[in-house]
Amino acid sequence: MPGPVFLRGDGVTLHPVEEADYDFFQRHGNHPEVRPGFGGGEPVSTDDVAERVEGMRDDDESETFLICADSDGQSEGEKGDRERVGEAFLFDLYEGRGSVEIGYWIAPAHQGNGYATAAAAALVDYCFAERRLHKVNARVLAFNDGSRAVLEKVGFEREGCRREDFYLDGEYVDSDLYGIVADEWDGPSR
Repeated sequence: MPGPVFLRGDGVTLHPVEEADYDFFQRHGNHPEVRPGFGGGEPVSTDDVAERVEGMRDDDESETFLICADSDGQSEGEKGDRERVGEAFLFDLYEGRGSVEIGYWIAPAHQGNGYATAAAAALVDYCFAERRLHKVNARVLAFNDGSRAVLEKVGFEREGCRREDFYLDGEYVDSDLYGIVADEWDGPSR
């Protein structure tokens, strides 16, 4: 069962990552429909996941969250068994600039249900309302139309392109750069 709720979004809750979540992250992070969105890479074990999560906990510039789908009929105070659907994370926090980068993924069986959009919106709101940051950045590989749609629904603007930024499946792939600043955010806390 996921740990306590840290953030709520539209139909999702974000929880601190616990050891019980590592298998879910490993299984779905290696999935052929998820892995390419991060530029490929080598297969990861649960030990690799544990090392990454622990590293993010120890790093003042990173945070990671388990995304769970809200169960119908659960009140805010109930601790039901919410279904794990993905991960959302913040990294490359620059306090001096007031900026951070956001990332997320959803397990293939749960894609297309709005979970990534809801989680991204909850994190952006957290960045602006609670962390008092000025800008949230994101990077999307050129072929990842789903992730691009999530960012645009949340209010991000395309700011540019990094040509041949990742090497994936034998070829270099561009990444599109996105950003949203606090004055543009029209989310739940405003």
